[in-house]
Amino acid sequence: MIEMNCITNIENVKRRKVKMLNENINIMIMSAMKAGEKDKANVYRLIKNEFLKFSTAKNAGELNEGVEITLLQKMVKQREESIANYKAGNRMDLVENEQKEIDIINELLPAVPTQEDIEKFLNEKYPNGVEKKSMGIVIKEVKENLVGADGKMVADIVKLRLV
Repeated sequence: MIEMNCITNIENVKRRKVKMLNENINIMIMSAMKAGEKDKANVYRLIKNEFLKFSTAKNAGELNEGVEITLLQKMVKQREESIANYKAGNRMDLVENEQKEIDIINELLPAVPTQEDIEKFLNEKYPNGVEKKSMGIVIKEVKENLVGADGKMVADIVKLRLV
């Protein structure tokens, strides 16, 4: 019965992208281990480690959903950089491992807001455009409301809407 609950919980986490992944990471590790998915269990442990490093860091803020997503995106970017280096060194075995890790991490990330989503948000909030002096505030607001939005894309779109 307990094993079934663990599997159900991990499926709910994946399907709904449950808030606060940190609260469910131990369940996810346990479920992956029971299912014999060593790769997933190892990646979940890496994620837990990143969350722990953030929480215990000096001047660390609150570990909320937005921070979790940022940390996961950072992990994906690190692995993409590693893949580029491994390809340059002709280490395809390591490229394959890094790609598997990226795939597992991406399962936990929510869908990235599109350019249309960002423009729609800006049209609703700022129909008359954005003043240059408030550009930083607007970018921050967009990133808070559209979790997972790429900062560079947001900045480019806001720049186009400057008054």
